[in-house]
Amino acid sequence: RGGGGALAGPPGEGAGPGAMAAGPQIAPPIESDEELQNVYNWVDETPLSRPKKNISRDFADGVLFAEVVNHHFPRLVEMHNYSAANSQSQKMYNWSTLNTKVLKKLGYTMHQQDIDDVARAAPGAIERVLRVLQEKILQAQEGQLRPRISGGGGAPRSAPFEPGVREADLAAERRGGRPASPAGA
Repeated sequence: RGGGGALAGPPGEGAGPGAMAAGPQIAPPIESDEELQNVYNWVDETPLSRPKKNISRDFADGVLFAEVVNHHFPRLVEMHNYSAANSQSQKMYNWSTLNTKVLKKLGYTMHQQDIDDVARAAPGAIERVLRVLQEKILQAQEGQLRPRISGGGGAPRSAPFEPGVREADLAAERRGGRPASPAGA
């Protein structure tokens, strides 16, 4: 099963802006211990519903991954769609749902090999996928990515996505007014 990374092309290609045109790319390998620790620290900043003991096994069912996405993009993930799972079929269902209903809106589609590896808790797989997610979230925070978020009358968002900012506040800002609520309300 090794050698799957050779399908991804040059390192970093799977996470680049043009990656969607060529279809899903295998998440590139993590190059250094520092980069790996950065991913672990980033995940540790996110409140999760259950403690992490073994990150590969803990994330295998997709629920904690959905929680990470939900933490940064609350309107993008409907947590009721994801249930803790031990069966491979439920894990695959969770990951497939995440891939088609959530990650696609972030301009990221996981390669089937990554889904298989993460669901079977292959060492290093979740870290690679989490790093790609981390890059997408950073792009959104810097205004380089506009997730396609449905709801609120179906009108697309015209402002860059800002995690934690209410839609009403963004609308007021666009009209030149003040936000409808104080920050953190």
